[in-house]
Amino acid sequence: MKRLLITAGNFFLVLVAVVCTMGALISGFSFSVDSVALYLIWLIAALVLTTVATLWRWKGFLISALPVIAVIYRMLPGALSGAKWVIFFITHEYNKWLRIPVLFSGAGAAGEITVFFAAAGIVLAYLLSLAVCVRRSALLTVFFTLPFVFLTFVLIEYPPETMFLIGLLIVCLTLLISGSMYPDDFDKKGMAVLPALALAILLLAAAFFIAPTDNDKRGEFIASVDSRLRSTVEKTGFTRANFGAGWPDIVSGIWSFNTEYVRVSDAGARSIANKDVLEVTASQPGTFYLRGYSMELFDGRSWYGNTDSQKLTQQEALGRAIPALIASLHSAVYQDSPANYMSISIDRSGDHSGVAYLPYFCLPLYDPLSLPQYGFFYFVDGEQYTVDFYSTEKSIAGLFAKLPSDVTNNTLHVYLDLMKAKSVYTEIDDSTADGLRMLAIEAGIDPFASRSEIADRVADYIASSARYTLTPYATPDGEDFALYFLRTSRQGYCIHFATAATLMLRALDIPARFTSGFVVTIPYGSANEPVTVTDSQAHAWVEVFYDDVGWIPLEVTPSTPGSGIPSRRPHTATESSPSPTDRPDDVYPDRDYDDIPENYFPLTPGPGGSPETQEQPEPSKSGFVALLITSCLAACVLLLIVRQSLIRKKRNIRFSQADTNQSVIYAWQYISRLERKRKPPDEIEELALKARFSQHRLSEDERALVISYASKRSGEMYRKYYLPGRLWLKYIRGL
Repeated sequence: MKRLLITAGNFFLVLVAVVCTMGALISGFSFSVDSVALYLIWLIAALVLTTVATLWRWKGFLISALPVIAVIYRMLPGALSGAKWVIFFITHEYNKWLRIPVLFSGAGAAGEITVFFAAAGIVLAYLLSLAVCVRRSALLTVFFTLPFVFLTFVLIEYPPETMFLIGLLIVCLTLLISGSMYPDDFDKKGMAVLPALALAILLLAAAFFIAPTDNDKRGEFIASVDSRLRSTVEKTGFTRANFGAGWPDIVSGIWSFNTEYVRVSDAGARSIANKDVLEVTASQPGTFYLRGYSMELFDGRSWYGNTDSQKLTQQEALGRAIPALIASLHSAVYQDSPANYMSISIDRSGDHSGVAYLPYFCLPLYDPLSLPQYGFFYFVDGEQYTVDFYSTEKSIAGLFAKLPSDVTNNTLHVYLDLMKAKSVYTEIDDSTADGLRMLAIEAGIDPFASRSEIADRVADYIASSARYTLTPYATPDGEDFALYFLRTSRQGYCIHFATAATLMLRALDIPARFTSGFVVTIPYGSANEPVTVTDSQAHAWVEVFYDDVGWIPLEVTPSTPGSGIPSRRPHTATESSPSPTDRPDDVYPDRDYDDIPENYFPLTPGPGGSPETQEQPEPSKSGFVALLITSCLAACVLLLIVRQSLIRKKRNIRFSQADTNQSVIYAWQYISRLERKRKPPDEIEELALKARFSQHRLSEDERALVISYASKRSGEMYRKYYLPGRLWLKYIRGL
């Protein structure tokens, strides 16, 4: 039973160490693997290797080398191919910033990467069986696992999942605690693994409650240091990266957006110089999007066709002004304030883009009803200007619906009709549209749902489909950017996310466009005070056109520590009743929807569709590891309970066996384990010696005296300790 308990503890430590070490590397670089197959292979390898090493120690460790070599030899061709691809991927990531060679360029196969990690996990399990089962060394465990984890810390943008790091920390703490309990007794170190594991978990839980992750500011600090470090590396010429080609431009120290085109497919790494670009003064605190300019057309690699390059046409200006006009008219008709009416002053002296940055729901600088047909609404002359706007989270569509029909008909519909007639915002390459529609359907997005619901689902899908990074891959020549981004590279910054979302919305017949500007946060206590905006706050997002309310911004880039990107808010605040224009078949009858499965659409329309059509999220790696650790802990607890029951049953049998001498000898051994520091009474010791060396059989009364004393001392010892000590005495020492 003791060997079984030690083996269980060793198996748990080795398995968790392998899963967390390989999992940290896989999650750090987002390698695509068959997780279920890997976990099963690692579990079998850990079970076999730890069992052999625990039972026979050095002999078992050496003997198990033969089957390990045989298995690795069988997996060698696929493992080598996958290893080449992994090395190519990692060196390619480092090569974005450092002058190091990219190894095995074009070699290897991504499909065999699972084989490589399976083989690497088996080798690691073999090495850890030496560290844990043979040597019980925390230092050796760190030595074997650190190289894999260290690879993920070289790039700040690629942190491994926290659960894997916590798992490795638990393994090392458990080995340290169990070793400190019994530094000179190898077997007792193994027996102490489970209680040491419980203590390690308690220590980490206490640390979490003392310093919860919600208060962790290290991500923002690291991102700030990282930005400055990369800027310094750029100046030294040691970097190989292509910085921000076209979005934005930094030429001879002059910062500006490239308003003629935005290169997306080969944008390269984004350069952040931390230059002061704007100075903003707002009447109230909050986070605001300052819209700069939008792009209409995408040629497969770059955006072009700036809608804001010069003075705005009436058509474009009205499309942007309508949300604010609705809020303004609502206030005028009902004499109330549906939103915060604010003012903001902008000084763009550090920006050379020639763009007027304006907040959303901004009132026109001139009266739109008194201007001629070709008047201009938002022309800003000079570097400094002040505008008024509405800051609201309320539904603009709801405000519009409450307005009297004569007001909406006479004031707004004529302008909305101008925007409806412009189909450029749904233009997209047919092959790209087909691929994006299939991706949307696979994600559970109903193309016949309301416009706002589709926008929400597309934003969630895009934000969760790729990793935010400032150093993305360039899209290979001949590849479709959106499909390559969502299927293969799965990494980028705001221009990549915004482009993919804009194209997917267009593929679903929703007017959308790519928009650039700044995200500005006015801290509490800084209202009416100048706040400096740097180039790091430049951002790109999507604008979606709604038939009743005009252009509404949509955030699609995932929020990460230090990025300054706010968490995405649901877009359903602009929800309007489904109308014929929300049905793509009615507006764009030439679109082909034959590729949509017949059984896809729900019988009853509603948010998210029927349960069969809702998107089923894939289980995360961290969730699987948590389940694995919980299951192992539950199995260990069950094993301890069963063991304690068997020990008690065995003790009772031996206490009541027919041979009274053997019964007293066993009782004396039990008393000796209890009485580590206290000498038993002489009478009990004499009876034990008599049972051991005398030829006479002890009487039943003499046996009863010894067993009674053993039971009494056991009860006294049990009552002496608090709960942890009682659990240790009962389930670990078996007393």
